[in-house]
Amino acid sequence: MTNRFEPVEFTAARSSDGEILNALSVDVEDYYHAHALASYFTRDTWPGLERRVVANTTRILDALEAKGLHATFFTLGSVALEFPDLIRDIVGRGHELASHGMAHYRASDQTRDEFFRDVSRAKAVLEDAGGVEVSGYRAPSFSITPDNWWAFDVLEDAGYRYSSSISTGHLGHGNLQVPAQPFRPGAGRLVECPILSMRFMGRSVPTGGGYFRLMPYQIFRRSLRAAQRLGALPATFYYHPWEIDPDQPRAKVGAKTRFRHLVNVRHMENKVDRLTRDFPWATMRDVFSPAILG
Repeated sequence: MTNRFEPVEFTAARSSDGEILNALSVDVEDYYHAHALASYFTRDTWPGLERRVVANTTRILDALEAKGLHATFFTLGSVALEFPDLIRDIVGRGHELASHGMAHYRASDQTRDEFFRDVSRAKAVLEDAGGVEVSGYRAPSFSITPDNWWAFDVLEDAGYRYSSSISTGHLGHGNLQVPAQPFRPGAGRLVECPILSMRFMGRSVPTGGGYFRLMPYQIFRRSLRAAQRLGALPATFYYHPWEIDPDQPRAKVGAKTRFRHLVNVRHMENKVDRLTRDFPWATMRDVFSPAILG
């Protein structure tokens, strides 16, 4: 298929004090799912590893509840199969349940048929556990690229309404030519809501994950405000439950990979707390509903 970039008419929602309303999202996976650690925590070892995703996700849920905030939880189907009570807790507290695929395979590592089976099963498993419709999907490692653009057609065929699978500033996986605003990547109605990028040290970086942990908070806040002013667009912030867990099992990996995975994990909860106080937040569904449902 020809890669499409049809922007969707979109006016950013505003909070009661006039600020752009941003989307808060959590990619629900465990520490051993991280691709940076794939050479050490190989898939054949996963069944015997300590599970920490329930405790860490519950900490996030408690922190959001204390502030009266709601987020979108892009959740692995495998987590839902193993811990259905966690899925019911996410839904029961008023958050949006969305899909992160079944078993953390990158979209770019699957054939079209494999991808269809993966996202279809994940949607069914999550809906069965949560008792709600699952409309959104996020590819692990933002792994929808110009080489597998067909994935968007597959997502629509599987019943999804939107994706948040492209980071315009994610080095190695991003596509800097895509629009920063929501757009239709295929001939159907599915909408991609890309991760807004910021400028940092001369590079375009995403709003979340390891870059958030690495950057001094004041610089991140200033960069995010500048990016929003440039396009009058909402940010989509993302993080993982393992990023608030300094006591997670350590992998025997090289210094660079260890730094990438663990940098400032001990300070992550405090930084997220500051972020949620300094900007207004809501779910993907609430922030982008005019584009998704229009």
